[in-house]
Amino acid sequence: MKGTYLTPNLVVLALILSCVGTGIEETAEAFSGLSGKVVDLEDNPVAGFTFAIQPMQRHGGLLAPAREFPTSLSKGETDSAGAFTVIDIQPGLVQLIVIPAPLGDTFEMFDPERFPAEGEIRPEFIGHNHREPDKKIVSIQVGKVTFFDVGAHHFFEGLTFALEPGVIIEDVKVTVKSRLRIRGRVVYADGTPLANAEADLTMEQSHEFRPNHGGTHSTNFFTDAGGYFTEYTDEPGFYTLSVEYNDLSAGAGPFLLKDGVQPEEIILTLEGKPDPIEPSADKVPAPGNVKFHQTPAPPTAKSVWIINPTNGHAYKKILCEDWQDAQRKAVAEGGHLVSINDEAEQHWLEVIFTRKPFWIGLTDVEEEGKWQWDSGEPVTYTNWATHPSLPDGLLDAEKDYAVVTFRQGEWQSVGPESPFWRMARWAVIEKDGLVSTVSPTPKSTDK
Repeated sequence: MKGTYLTPNLVVLALILSCVGTGIEETAEAFSGLSGKVVDLEDNPVAGFTFAIQPMQRHGGLLAPAREFPTSLSKGETDSAGAFTVIDIQPGLVQLIVIPAPLGDTFEMFDPERFPAEGEIRPEFIGHNHREPDKKIVSIQVGKVTFFDVGAHHFFEGLTFALEPGVIIEDVKVTVKSRLRIRGRVVYADGTPLANAEADLTMEQSHEFRPNHGGTHSTNFFTDAGGYFTEYTDEPGFYTLSVEYNDLSAGAGPFLLKDGVQPEEIILTLEGKPDPIEPSADKVPAPGNVKFHQTPAPPTAKSVWIINPTNGHAYKKILCEDWQDAQRKAVAEGGHLVSINDEAEQHWLEVIFTRKPFWIGLTDVEEEGKWQWDSGEPVTYTNWATHPSLPDGLLDAEKDYAVVTFRQGEWQSVGPESPFWRMARWAVIEKDGLVSTVSPTPKSTDK
């Protein structure tokens, strides 16, 4: 019967190599080695699989890389039959990690004798530190012992074990599985791609059969010359995407993502286009290299109105100092702070306007406890937080305004002494033919 062990994330595997007893050769050199094959869950060989072996050490009971990345890594790649051999591994604790193939191709630029001076970075490396592998390690089999990796492993995470000096372990079997892929493209309203740019992405995931179970993940990403980007995830379910670039937003979804089911391409359309920028002659990077301090700053985009196709209303995100400042700017635009009248509108706002917290038009400034919308519309829907994200200890009478928080879009009442009062520097305003009817001046009477 084959021995089977489960290991949590970053826990040393119990590989006592001298006791495994099969396929071990000693070498005259101090280096250690591994050879074997990589297969998928159906036991088919995986060609072109790139991985690295990172020296590890203990720090206060935790594991951490022992030397500076990436000069200490030993890189491996499978051939057409899924086979690999790596013989230049530093002995001791090591970690097997999956690396994206493009990043592996750039390791040589970290050679101290080849690394450019003055902080210059080759253009082909820009954005590679944000790449993720398209596969994850499921298990490693050495002899009759199989170690299953139950953690969610991405770049810089993986299975850790010990290698003895001068020993090459043969017939190692590494089983991997493909991760779920989201392939998207970001374009402006006229179809022009958002090319070679860095933007912010929020992915909201919910369980396929339990809609109330899920989570939210935010990251930044880089587009290529065609505006394309790729993200990987390990959690199946329904996904909703939102992208922010400068002051522009775009959204897509929900769509189902699971093994065998995923959209071929997702288009996220930014409602607007940045002003063109003409870099000055002394700001143009020299051919062949890019210096971060010479790279022109991205153009500042104009804030634009975004139409909600469900109700036909126009919405815009604005910068502001506080609720009163946001209301003044809303009136100047011929509108009001946003009113959220049902769950569908709430969800649409969360997808389109991902930067939180932001002010909304709900207030009880005119009469304590009587919340009303800045537009004068009746309150037909609320999404108050049952457990405040940032408790402030204030009395209800001291909190006359509402923000949408970063926890599942819940609302929270705040006052000038609340943490969210200092954090909320954005507001969403709405244009639907109504204009603010609420006095921005707080009540003068005690509550």
